[in-house]
Amino acid sequence: MPIIGTAGHVDHGKSTLVHALTGRDPDRWAEEKARGLTIDLGFAWARLGGREVGFVDVPGHERFIKNMLAGIGGLNVALLVVAADEGWMPQSEEHLAVLDLLGIEHGVVALTRIDLADEELIELSRADVTEHTEGTVAAAWPVIEVAAPAGVGLESLAEALVGALDAAGPPPDVDRPRMWIDRAFTIAGAGAVVTGTLVAGPVSVDDRLQCYPGGEVRVRGIQSHETSHDTLGPGTRAALNVAGVDRASLDRGTLLAAPGSIGMTERFLAVVNVPTRSETAVDDRGAYHVHVGTATVPARIRIIGDGPPSTVIVTTTAPLPIAMGDRFILRDTGRRRVVAGGTVLDPAPDRKPSADNVELLAAAVSGPREARADALVDVHGEMDDDEVGRSSGGGTPTRAISVGGLYFSHERFERRSRDLANAVGEHHERYPLRAGLPKSEAASRLGTTPDIIAALASADPGLVEDGPVVRGTDFTVDLGPDEGRAWETARGRLSERLAVPRASELGLPEEVVHALIRRGDLVRVGADLVFLPDQLVRVTEALHALPDGFTVAQFRDTFELTRRQAVPLLEWLDAEGWTRRRGDGRSIEREAESVRRESGPSADDAPSR
Repeated sequence: MPIIGTAGHVDHGKSTLVHALTGRDPDRWAEEKARGLTIDLGFAWARLGGREVGFVDVPGHERFIKNMLAGIGGLNVALLVVAADEGWMPQSEEHLAVLDLLGIEHGVVALTRIDLADEELIELSRADVTEHTEGTVAAAWPVIEVAAPAGVGLESLAEALVGALDAAGPPPDVDRPRMWIDRAFTIAGAGAVVTGTLVAGPVSVDDRLQCYPGGEVRVRGIQSHETSHDTLGPGTRAALNVAGVDRASLDRGTLLAAPGSIGMTERFLAVVNVPTRSETAVDDRGAYHVHVGTATVPARIRIIGDGPPSTVIVTTTAPLPIAMGDRFILRDTGRRRVVAGGTVLDPAPDRKPSADNVELLAAAVSGPREARADALVDVHGEMDDDEVGRSSGGGTPTRAISVGGLYFSHERFERRSRDLANAVGEHHERYPLRAGLPKSEAASRLGTTPDIIAALASADPGLVEDGPVVRGTDFTVDLGPDEGRAWETARGRLSERLAVPRASELGLPEEVVHALIRRGDLVRVGADLVFLPDQLVRVTEALHALPDGFTVAQFRDTFELTRRQAVPLLEWLDAEGWTRRRGDGRSIEREAESVRRESGPSADDAPSR
């Protein structure tokens, strides 16, 4: 359901023309009817060329340009109205500048009130239109002469509008619904109702939408052109009955969108163009208002690249929900005029974006969402996958590296990998007896998360994720001369008998003990108890000499141990599956391979018949 929006100078017949085309009066307020001019946005609809079309009628008076800008977004086709008896006027120029700066390429010029002008004046007004639209989006738009009250030219105008709608094509649907609120009111028995132009995706009853700014709402009901719907597609005038937030949170300038689909920012990078016939460049000394969607926010700008177009950093006094590619208007508050229109390049730019990065973003902004996402990742180096979607308008990078919920540019990923490899190497050199660099420490040093460290390690053939640490694939624990001699002495003491001394009495630093355990030279059985691996093998081989249901005392006496040694050793055997505790006794769960060979095949080994 496409949208046609009017534009033009005050009292040039926009509302009258919409009324004639639709049979509906777009002027809603008594003050508008009393004063004979449109103050706020008006809405109507009709069937053109076999399809239902919505009309947004905007005020033409200079004092209400803010309301005009609130209604001009989301249009498929513009209807620029110029009165034949007055010709081109100041608001004709300003409204055309807005259409041009927002890139609304398809439209029709209606030369109205031809019944109040003679042929010569009509031709002069036509020449006016041709002269002032040259070099703008409206340069090739058809000019249709009409006299709305008499019905003259309405059929030709409708045909021209249908042609423009065909040229514009269907509204894009990227499954990320957005609706800037232009009206909000309360209906007794129903609650809060908001209206706007739905773009970029569908909305259904019971959907949850986020207010930007504000909380979440649930869609209780949907209407479009006084007809109820369960689902409404993009490019449609919509009235949503919503619940979940206060009515005060739903004023004009609030965006409704899918939760988490867009970010809020008070500072963004953009390119701006001045109107085609403007002789005044944008400077960063003025006071401006940014108009985006139906929102208006005071702002200042900082020029970082000369144009045209100029590259600027826009800083607003309140956060705005915007994404790469969004269009906006800059209006000078002192001169009270539209001075530029811009396109968002990056909703969260670096403090000083480089010229190369600006060029990269500018080249991608008019492309598909995937290209925008790739450009943003290339510029930022790494971005959370949700952040990429929010900033690019729903794009998924195609050339970035996806690791641990982050997208990396190839350059940043290689740098991160080098940094991690260097950190691991330095750790091995400094602590040769430790297993590796703890992932938490690596994350702190590299300014990232342990999950990303693990992902970086898994992608590097020279690194291994080993439990809580990362180590080099070729790293081995090598004892120094002093540690080696101490280890030989300790090993001799351990091998003398199973009743081994406490680990703390072996004369080995705790770090050496840990290293020997990791290397497999020692097995920790208790908090202060270690054995040589072959000692434990001998224990498992001798278990068969014990009776079924043997006690701790029987185990202790058989192996000539103290209780301090026997109890931890039995618990270790339980944990390893050699024995199972049953009350105060234990049974043997499996036999050592050497014992199985000596006793011959068991019933379990017998071949099946």
